[in-house]
Amino acid sequence: MRTKNRVFYKAGVLTFILLFATCSNLTSATSSISNAKEAASFVLEKLSINENEVLIYVWGPVYKGEEIFSTKDHIMDAPEKGYVIYIDLYPKANLFHPVKYIFLSDSTKELIVKDTIYPPGNLANYQMIDTEIGKIFSSVQNRRASIPEKAFSIMKNTRDSRWAVLMNGGYDSGNNHIRYWNDLSNIYITLNYVYGYPDENIIVLCSDGTNPAPDQSNGQNSDPDLDGDGDDDIMYSCILSNVDMVFADLANILTEGSELFVFTTDHGNTMGGWDTLFNLWNMEELTDAHFAQLLDALPDCEIVCTFEPCFSGGFLDNVVVPPGPVVASSACRHDEYSWAMNNLEYDEYAFYWTAAVNGMDAYGNPADADYNQDGFVTMDEAYIYAEAHDMQSESPQYGDYPEDIGAMISLWPGSEPPETPTKPDGPVEWVQYVETTFSSTTTDPEEDGIYYLFDWGDGNNSGWVGPYASGQTGEASHIWTELGDYKITVIAKDINGVSSDWSEPADISIIKNSPPNNPIIDGPTKIQAMKQYTYTVSAEDPDDHDVYYYVWWDDGDYVDWIGPYKTGEEIIVKNAWPEVGSYTIQVKAKDFIGDKSDVTTLKITVTKNKAISDTLLQKLMEHFAGQFKILKQLLDI
Repeated sequence: MRTKNRVFYKAGVLTFILLFATCSNLTSATSSISNAKEAASFVLEKLSINENEVLIYVWGPVYKGEEIFSTKDHIMDAPEKGYVIYIDLYPKANLFHPVKYIFLSDSTKELIVKDTIYPPGNLANYQMIDTEIGKIFSSVQNRRASIPEKAFSIMKNTRDSRWAVLMNGGYDSGNNHIRYWNDLSNIYITLNYVYGYPDENIIVLCSDGTNPAPDQSNGQNSDPDLDGDGDDDIMYSCILSNVDMVFADLANILTEGSELFVFTTDHGNTMGGWDTLFNLWNMEELTDAHFAQLLDALPDCEIVCTFEPCFSGGFLDNVVVPPGPVVASSACRHDEYSWAMNNLEYDEYAFYWTAAVNGMDAYGNPADADYNQDGFVTMDEAYIYAEAHDMQSESPQYGDYPEDIGAMISLWPGSEPPETPTKPDGPVEWVQYVETTFSSTTTDPEEDGIYYLFDWGDGNNSGWVGPYASGQTGEASHIWTELGDYKITVIAKDINGVSSDWSEPADISIIKNSPPNNPIIDGPTKIQAMKQYTYTVSAEDPDDHDVYYYVWWDDGDYVDWIGPYKTGEEIIVKNAWPEVGSYTIQVKAKDFIGDKSDVTTLKITVTKNKAISDTLLQKLMEHFAGQFKILKQLLDI
């Protein structure tokens, strides 16, 4: 009995030990992940990923059936309770590059791994885990480059034919990285303070525009003031409809002599081969073909494009096309990603390209890209400098048309502006509904041809008239339909599109005109032929305008609009009628505007001139005196 009990006792102990071991192993195998950091550590270890080289985000716990999705596609539905780990394998690259989504089972610790290129559509639900590069990513702040001393004296007091379009789509708030705003600010300051582009000529489209809601990956709002002067520089949200609107407006503003600079930063994607696109705000897209259409609708002006996004080299085959001149460069090939600088504060290519044209980088370090030392950084020199200093895994691209035109193009204006035109010359008073003409003149420092545009002060202008030679007077005509006082100004531009300042204004009063009263004519009505007679003519003008006169003598002769004379002033006109008869003198008056009076008439009678008849008889008698003497002798026989 004791032996039997001992056997049962040993069996019980053994069973307990086995049960304990089994429970211990079960607990070890099925113990749950307690937090996001544990989930991340487990996955990184299992996949042998260096945590210091990646960004890692964790969402969870999630439960069975919850959708795991990117901004573009459905990744999977959670098969059970667990954690979703999103790993950005190339944090310094702009979208779209390889990323991983891993589902970690809470119960079994099994992993389901999905590879894609798109970030989470609900990134706000994910918790960022501290990594070395993650700390850099989180510490990046918006920064403005230092403001250089203005260096654009040649553009002082002139209208500028240069325009710029700066774009940062941002994709969405989770992926609108701080460096994109920094890129925009850096190039904006360069254009405005180094090259003198007017604020109003720099069109900025950035993420959600002036919406005060947070739109950056650091949870802050993009400051609309890019240069810190207190004025908003961001104008529009970077969505496709706004891009189309801006370029449609430019199609109406630019001329053949204008210069357009286009700068883009943030994300890009590929559609296969050379077909690529830029990502705009709210995940909208601008394809290379669509962008080429926008440029094609512009006048044949000078175009310079600098592209930062991934795959942006795919835009060059659409942009660098006839007729030119056009220069374009990109951070990478059509099949490559573009990259940020190591400190993530700027994009690598955009940083060095901007430094090249600025003369110093955003940190104040000198940048000498003027390789031929001619005082200008041309577009080929800017590319050479940026390509040489770009240390990231990207291959910057360049193209121009016509070939080598980039060696002749810079961000400076193509020519110096004409001098300010003279004050418009024309009447100081005029009547509504009647056309009149104004003129002005100026010279161009380079003897270029000149166009003039007259602003009539009533909301209308002449449009550009010309070209005229330098120093030649230009003119244009206009009709005012409303009574009132107006100021007329004129501006000139050369054949390259570079404009002068507006002229001093000329004042004009538009009145409702009244014609002169019927004129008065006074003089003899019974006269002799071949004798000159004097007549006085006068007319009063109700508006005290000067008066002109027309006199018809009714003998085939006339006086053609003599004047001007002061209103009411008597004038003297003379005429002699060669033939006997009845005549009707007709007189009209008109003011300087051209409004005419009715006709005033004066009937006259012309008789024989007795003095002329007596003289003729005497001459006949003297001429035939001999004949009369012979006749007398014959009569005396």
